Amino acid sequence: MSRRAVDVFFTPREIRPVEVAVVVDVLRATSTLAEALAAGYARVACCASVATARELRAPGRVLAGERACVRVPDFELGNSPVAMATSPLGGEELVLATTNGSPAVVAAARAADRVLVGCLLNLRAVLAAVPTEADVAIVCAGTNGRPALEDVYVAGRFVAALSGVPSDAARIAERVASGYGTPLEPLAASEDAAHLRATGQEQDIAWCSRESVLEIAPEVSSSRDGVSVVGPPRGETFHKSGTMRTPQEIA
Repeated sequence: MSRRAVDVFFTPREIRPVEVAVVVDVLRATSTLAEALAAGYARVACCASVATARELRAPGRVLAGERACVRVPDFELGNSPVAMATSPLGGEELVLATTNGSPAVVAAARAADRVLVGCLLNLRAVLAAVPTEADVAIVCAGTNGRPALEDVYVAGRFVAALSGVPSDAARIAERVASGYGTPLEPLAASEDAAHLRATGQEQDIAWCSRESVLEIAPEVSSSRDGVSVVGPPRGETFHKSGTMRTPQEIA
């Protein structure tokens, strides 16, 4: 029996059809998304644009997102996992629109049979959710079309833990990851961390560097028209009253 392929896409532009994609935007969208589900939101609607997110505004929904690392002015929340974990629950559903992470989720959903959402916070849970025989690709959200150090580092951590035949890109990511002693080192050294410090959000850097503190493996349930609905893995629920809805139903 052939071994599964393990690949890494350093930016969403590289995405190709694959059985399972794991989208990573460590600083900060996938970390924020994981914290949102842990905080009690039943589902997260990842949007390809701020305009699409605004179209979904409705009672019971909280809009969150950023442009240039700063909260969109008319959104209730920014893209801070610290704020997401510590703020009171504002509704049942979160609508998330970020510069890189949420569009990466939407792009991956167009190409992959299954899409999981990963970061350091839920590293162990996502690894456990990846099917053992399926070909898998780690999709790095990157920053403005370029690779991001922190995403490549986490992609390498996934590669190191997954059995299979790695591509050259996967080997590169694994080698990058092996060059750091702690997760905080690459996150703190990244360009995105510099932007967070410049905008007074440095607390998110250390928060996102914590490893496997959330037992949550979010998965895209449906995707259409620039919106991908993310919630519990197949066959599981986070909340007894939570029901997954399609993008059409959310709209």
